[in-house]
Parts: sequence; C-alpha cells; structure tokens
Amino acid sequence: MYFELASDFVINDTLKPHVGDNFRVAAPGLPLQCPDTGRAIYPKIMTTGSGNGIHEPAFFAKIVAMTGKEKPKVVYIGTPFFDREDKYESGTKSFRAIGCRIKRLMVAKECTTPSPEEMRRIIVDFPDVIVVSGGNSLFAMLRWQSIGLDLLIKEAAMKGVVLCGGSAGCGCWFDTMQTDSLKPEACKLSERVLTELSAEERLNWSFVRISCMGYLNAFCVPHIDTKGTNEVARVDIAKKMLLDAQLESGMEHPIIGFGVDELAGVVYENGKLSIMSLGKRKNGIGEATCHILYVDQRREVMCIPLTPNTGEAATLEELIERAMRSVEALQSPLDLIVSEEISISHAVHRRGVSRAIDDWGLIDATVKATEADDPLVADQLLPSHKHERTPSNLLYSPAPLTIERITDDINATTLEERCAAPSPPPPPHTHQRTPSNFQHSPALHNIGRTSEDTSTMSSCRNDHEKVPVGELPPPPAPSVGLFQSMMTAAATAEQLNPNLPPLFPRGDPPAIKVGNSYSHTHTC
Repeated sequence: MYFELASDFVINDTLKPHVGDNFRVAAPGLPLQCPDTGRAIYPKIMTTGSGNGIHEPAFFAKIVAMTGKEKPKVVYIGTPFFDREDKYESGTKSFRAIGCRIKRLMVAKECTTPSPEEMRRIIVDFPDVIVVSGGNSLFAMLRWQSIGLDLLIKEAAMKGVVLCGGSAGCGCWFDTMQTDSLKPEACKLSERVLTELSAEERLNWSFVRISCMGYLNAFCVPHIDTKGTNEVARVDIAKKMLLDAQLESGMEHPIIGFGVDELAGVVYENGKLSIMSLGKRKNGIGEATCHILYVDQRREVMCIPLTPNTGEAATLEELIERAMRSVEALQSPLDLIVSEEISISHAVHRRGVSRAIDDWGLIDATVKATEADDPLVADQLLPSHKHERTPSNLLYSPAPLTIERITDDINATTLEERCAAPSPPPPPHTHQRTPSNFQHSPALHNIGRTSEDTSTMSSCRNDHEKVPVGELPPPPAPSVGLFQSMMTAAATAEQLNPNLPPLFPRGDPPAIKVGNSYSHTHTC
C-alpha cells in the first residue's frame, strides 16, 4: 500500500482513516525467530519518554554500552518529524560528539526515498544503532509500512542492532501506543500552522490509540506524566483507552499499559526490562519512572509505578505480576491501619520496604493537599535506597504507623531509640479499684500520687482476676502516703472554698459490683 502526504500543512483528514490499521511485524508477546535455526531472538531496545531523552548522559552511555563499541555506527530515521533538518541536528548531537559515523535515512517523501536495495544496505548492513525521532507516530507507521521499511528494521533487530528513540521513537516498538498524531500542528511546518490556528482550534483534537511494530506486548504511553496541547492529561486518556479496549476484547484477555515518564528510560535486553530515571517527574511529584496499567476485576484501571535505578531486570510478565501483587497487599490488615491524612497506597510503599512485597511493586498514590479543599492526585514513588527511620520518613516506615510510634520517633534522638519497640498500651478498665490504682480508675482522679503507690501498682492491678464470683475480697493494705495526700488536699480545698462538695457526696465510696451483689468498701 503506497502512502504519501500531499501537504506539509494539513494531515488530520489524511491520517484519521488509518487509525485502526495494523502495523505489527511481530507476534505480540513472542520473541523474534531466526529463519534458519528457529532460535528465539530478543531485540535490543533503549527508549525514553521524551523525544531527545536519549541524549541525556546516563541514557546515552547505556545505548553505547549495548552496542559493545566505543564509536557505534548510527542510522537516523526522522520520518516522524517529516525529515526536518533541525530535528536531525538535535537528534544526532551526542553521537557526533564522540565521532560516530552517521547515515541519515529520509523516506518521508517519495522523492528522497532510496531504492529497496539501498535501504537494505543502510538499515540492515551498516548500523550498530538505529535512532528514531519523536514526532507523528501514525504517519511514520503508515510510511514505513508502505515502503517496507518496517520489515527491514525487523531484520536489523534480528541481527542485534540496537533500536532507540524517544516519544514516537519509544512507542513504535510496542504493540500499541497512545499518540497525538491528529493534533493540527503534528505536521512538517508545525510552527507556521500554530500561528494560523485560533486558541480553540489548538485545543480541538483528541489522542488516539494505534498499533505499532509489536516487539513489546503492551500499550505504550510516552510522556505519561504530562498533558497534551489540548490540556488533557495523558494518563487520564490512557486509562479510558485501556478500559475501552479491555471491555471490547473481554476480561479474560488482559491488556497491559506501559507508561513512560519524560525523564524515565526503558532498557529491553535479553527479553528483560530495567527502568532508569533521571530525577523528578514533570508534575514535580515523585521520581520519574515507568508505570504498569491494567483493568482489575472491578473494572477499575490501576496505575502502578515501578521502582527505577535498581539494577534489576525482569520480564514484562514478572513486572505485571509484581504490580498486581502490590495492589493485593492492600488487603493486609496491617496496611489498612492508616489515618485519614495518609492514602492507603502509602501502606503498600511501607510493605515494599519491609519486603512483604518486592521493591518493584508500588501503587499509584493519592496525596491529600494539606491547605486545599480538593485533593491532589499524583503518583508517588518509593525511594529505591534503604533508609533509616526518622520523623521525616515515617510514611515509608516498615513498622505500623501508630500515634505511639510517631510520638516515640519524634522524641527520639538516636537510631536505637527510633527502632525501639513502642510502649505497651495501658490495661483495660476492667479491674477492682484499690487505693493504689486510682490512676487507672474511671471514677476517681489521681490526686497526689506517691512513689510508694507506684511500686505497689502492678500487684494491685490484677486483683480482680483472683476474686471468686459472689465473694468479696479482703481489702488491701491502705497506702498511708496516698490517703494522707488525699486528706490534706481535701482539707486544703475545703478551707479555700467552703462550698466545695465533699469527696464522696453520699458519705461512702462508690459501690463495687462483685458477682451478683453490690458492696461498699470502706477504706478508712
């Protein structure tokens, strides 16, 4: 099928009929196979959420390391940006800086497209790395398919060529992706088009979900921590797209979403994924990372951030399983004991540190704004490093978050004090009132306790457990210190205020129920 844009200005009407086309060149969820030996081959892929994110030093170093060469040979494919010269310069700057040989493949227009033989030499025989620019993903998929470039890229991947890119160059390697290819400025002369559009026209477009090459069996959402130029959050639309697709295909066949933050990187090597991060998310909350999205049995879309920079690699299936386990961990009573000011998802973070679930499994968090009426919803990430418990990081503590624990930690000055077990709670109010346990009595107040009373408290506290039903125990030995203090306090209060009611208004101490009868215990 031949496809070429007739205009550098208007693309929406030309691309929209192709949103549902199938651009897959690999069976979803299955590795590539060598045609001669039949052995499984996993592509080498390094992608980022933003278009030029691969030029960040950490990401760029990883790409070079994956090639095994100090100066890898590079092919740049700028089809998503319609082969613009300025995008080529910015998209190859890091490779030029280290002296790499670079070839540029220009196929956006028929007049610049080389012959099939020449394309094979450029794509299959020459490179160690293929770089795909950001831009219009749907246009790139259509153009590659129409000239057979998608099959040549697949052949290069089977030879071990590293595939990399950001934005469109990120999603194109997945089974499906979310794209803004239908926005009016997603054309070659985007800057000129923007000057001619009204504010309403700039907002009047929608994200679409398209199929891609299929090396990774997931629905990719680049820039998931940002909004589109239509002021719609990409994560919100991604959840709706995922839910619609899941309900259409049936709940028995799970569809998995894979969101990539702007400053996050995805490394796919030997069939396993690892996540890299360069700092904060674009919304300023949490560390940049990747996210697993799926529809649970309640038909709610879960978004679970993964822990980056762990050095651990896992298959996509393992990441999905861990993410789901992190949500199931919320059923633990320990994690449900949280205050109104702390979202339940933070309990999963605490269990992640305590190894009740592994460090990959986190939950999309809901953080309540302290000085606003509406809650602020954002993704929270768990620090990947082990840490000491301090008053500032109680939220991620593996210990249950209780008032006693908070008080102990705030008052603590050393690590040993912070890690000490909390004090046991006071005994319940189901005991016989004696002269020495007025502190725990619901009827009387503690007036003038002495150290002598404190020393006898433990022996008197459980006297009720020894009382046979229907019998009155002998009165305990009076505590002279306590009653002297009580009488002195009462006499002093009476002298100061003659109208003060007596300590025992009825003349006797309150009745104590013993068995089925009531009895008064006189203490003096």
